[in-house]
Amino acid sequence: MSGPMSAFARYSQEENSSSPPQTNSILPASRKRKRVSVINTNGHSKENQPNKNRSKSLQPLIAISETNGQTHRIEQPPNTIKKLKNFEKKFLSPAYPTPYPQRQVIVSESHQSSSDKSDEMDEDDDDEDDDEDVEEDQSPLSAWLHDHVPIDDSTLLGQHVFSLLIDPIPLKQFSKRTWQKEALHISRKQSTYYNGLFSTSDIDDILRENILEYGDNVDLTFYNPLTSKKERHNPAGRARPAVVWDSYNEGCSVRILNPHTYSKNIWKLLSCLQEFFGSLVGANTYLTPPGSQGFAPHYDDIDAFILQLEGKKHWRVYKPLNDDEVLPLKSSGDLDKNVLNGIKPCIDVVLEAGDLLYMPRGYIHQGTTLDDAHSLHLTVSCYQQNTWGDLFKILLPKAVDYAMKTNVKFRQGLPLGHLNHFGLIHNTKKLSMKKRAKFHSECHRLLDELLRESVPIQMDNSVDMMAQRFMHDALPPMLTAEEQLTTIQEQGERWNSDFNRVSNVVELEPDTRVRLLRRHCLRVAEQDTNEGGEDDDEDNIVAYYTTDNARSYHDRPLSTLGVDKETLPALEMLFTTYPQFLSIDSLPLATVEDKIAFISTLYEKGLVRTQFELQNSDEEGDESDTEDEDGLILKRQKVQNESSDDDDDEDDDDEDEE
Repeated sequence: MSGPMSAFARYSQEENSSSPPQTNSILPASRKRKRVSVINTNGHSKENQPNKNRSKSLQPLIAISETNGQTHRIEQPPNTIKKLKNFEKKFLSPAYPTPYPQRQVIVSESHQSSSDKSDEMDEDDDDEDDDEDVEEDQSPLSAWLHDHVPIDDSTLLGQHVFSLLIDPIPLKQFSKRTWQKEALHISRKQSTYYNGLFSTSDIDDILRENILEYGDNVDLTFYNPLTSKKERHNPAGRARPAVVWDSYNEGCSVRILNPHTYSKNIWKLLSCLQEFFGSLVGANTYLTPPGSQGFAPHYDDIDAFILQLEGKKHWRVYKPLNDDEVLPLKSSGDLDKNVLNGIKPCIDVVLEAGDLLYMPRGYIHQGTTLDDAHSLHLTVSCYQQNTWGDLFKILLPKAVDYAMKTNVKFRQGLPLGHLNHFGLIHNTKKLSMKKRAKFHSECHRLLDELLRESVPIQMDNSVDMMAQRFMHDALPPMLTAEEQLTTIQEQGERWNSDFNRVSNVVELEPDTRVRLLRRHCLRVAEQDTNEGGEDDDEDNIVAYYTTDNARSYHDRPLSTLGVDKETLPALEMLFTTYPQFLSIDSLPLATVEDKIAFISTLYEKGLVRTQFELQNSDEEGDESDTEDEDGLILKRQKVQNESSDDDDDEDDDDEDEE
């Protein structure tokens, strides 16, 4: 966990004068998508070509390796191997077919030596590699990490992944009894539970392959028991691997502040969970050497889930010390250890690999590693500034403005002489009690009317404004291999160096079937009209979206699209039919050109995907067609290889070195 501030607290101090949203496109009702005609080698324009409307199955096969106020402590039986095998069978068996039957799952056999000469040492190395593969496949997260969970709806997929994190606690029970009410420790006795998600070696790779700055991306921290304070030992500038590891050897904890920027697996986890929570989900990783402590006792302003990835750590968790610290709005600073004297922790446990610890906002915590083991944990943070009060800060001013505009009672003047009966000096005058009571009564009557008439009208727009903040905070969606091949990410025009021209030209057709990429990748809202100006019904509807967001917090301004009112029914249809695919021709717009232009705008922003790969419309003769097709096959293989786990790549590298 963080020190005086959570991972998000420092972001919340960002000045409100950040870059304004940039409306860079319009969703029109009548903008025809234009393309430059491709000229073949004979100089003839490609017109009147037959409709090859793609709807082409993904043919390459993907191969995977074989495979009471009192806080609860959940013990999961150690004999989980059978359960995990059943889990894998559940998601890979015909009883649970994948949503795209053309993508078959091949279970690979054990690696065999390619040459006849293999000595005993080589066989032992192969056995160790196979054991590592089996261990990763034993992780309940394995099927999800390999995109083998057949759930189309991104919200339901996020719910599924969150359920895996809190397993064996049912989600309904967690929501009712635990969420923001009490801390929870889940002991699984299964060290491989999070295998494949993140490891200490990943930290080393991140430091060597990227430029990380001290303070912004990396913190070297140490808890000084003499001063009861957390000390930062950050040099200036770039975090060099050797310096970081030297500090680790000296007893410092290594915190990566934004691991999702560098780790695809953590990016995938957070982008998936944010679809379920509907709010910013962030993460820090904490690597602590044996016999050390990185942070002072403190509490945070976020709900935290600690995933123990490696090693062990002794945690002591305390309930809020007073009512003001229950679900606090801000994180605490470093707390003096004497504050906790005589207070019994609600959780006092050694967290082991595979375990989970949940703490609501305001729960004081401190962790110390044992003398014989290091600790690596991932803290997943959520629900910062996502309270009823935050909604009311937006809703009530809007409701009052609307009431004053539409109801004359709210425009009537205050009673004459009210200054004589209210204020610090007058609040104890007995002679004023009667007039004060009458004033209060009138306030209550108007507030009741405000709640009955104005608040419901402004509720939707206020929630949209909360969602606007989420659209800016959110990570961009991480695409699966199939999504890359059915979105503008990898689908469509590319440069063909063999023919020195653009090839693989694709077109959206009326019968192309599409859907939104994610349920929460796009949000349509009505902007507030300018003060003192007239309403402009044509220009005050905007769509916020996340696909152009950066993996670093607020590295880009909020992305927006202007929306014509004529396209609202089409947008509504995309939302209501999600996650089902629909044909472009079925959209409620006037002409086929309008429908294709509308979807083209969304497609070019990465907001919709096609059901199948679009078939390219090149007609260059057999030789060029073969070249283009070979290039596409190689591209598919590259995308699918990149989506496989990193351990396979590392094993290949080890074999090459041998």
